[in-house]
Amino acid sequence: MAINKEWHRSHRMPLKATREQRVAWHAAHKAACGCRDVPASLRPDVMKLLRSRRKS
Repeated sequence: MAINKEWHRSHRMPLKATREQRVAWHAAHKAACGCRDVPASLRPDVMKLLRSRRKS
């Protein structure tokens, strides 16, 4: 998938982001852009968050 430049400009990863912030950012990124894969270390938590959002 191509990069969504507008989304990236308006959704910067916070400096020294916590794990929760990183998981939330990557979940939003996967939904809006998906120009790269979620890091393996965060993938289970990101997928869990995305599944919980679909159920709501």
